[in-house]
Amino acid sequence: MSLPATTRAIDGRRSAASIVSAAALAALLAACGPDAPGAEPGSCGGATCGPDQYCVYPPGDCGEGGLVPGNYGVCQQRPTSCDTATPTAVCACDGQVYPNACEAARAGVSIGGGEECAGAAPPGTSACGSYFCSSADTYCQIVEDPHNELFKMPARRTCKQIPSSCLAEPSCDCVSAAARVPGKGGCSSAPACTQDTTGSFAVQCTGDLY
Repeated sequence: MSLPATTRAIDGRRSAASIVSAAALAALLAACGPDAPGAEPGSCGGATCGPDQYCVYPPGDCGEGGLVPGNYGVCQQRPTSCDTATPTAVCACDGQVYPNACEAARAGVSIGGGEECAGAAPPGTSACGSYFCSSADTYCQIVEDPHNELFKMPARRTCKQIPSSCLAEPSCDCVSAAARVPGKGGCSSAPACTQDTTGSFAVQCTGDLY
């Protein structure tokens, strides 16, 4: 008996997602080099980064994930300058808060998961995963993968700009309406908004992350 077209489409999408994830993992392992499986803890995928490079891990990994600690790191060039127009502060693996991701990279530190900088949020900001959102004009958007299967994307946490129409009287109703934007990375379900004692907003929902 043949399956309904809708079921076949869903199964096809899940199979495609699995193929993409496997391909991404294979590419990452290839980048780590042939000696990666025997990498020593603290190394960078079995490689030694040059003096003008640093070891980049997946956000929040800090060299502790994978079958072998440090196995998934990739050497990348340190930036020599950073654009000050991207002020979103970020938590790095060394437990320090940097003005933005570029400044962390320039210091030779990968992006942490946020817990490394617990209690270190700069004044006027609130923690949002690896980032610190400005309480005055941004909110933390947390998008969860709605797929209940073996391959499940981790939640995506990003600082989003509060629309100018909401700034005069910011509220959860206004912010939630702005957060529900169809498409990849946006909210496809009804957003659940919270506001903490500092006035910072956080919006949680499910959405298509791949």
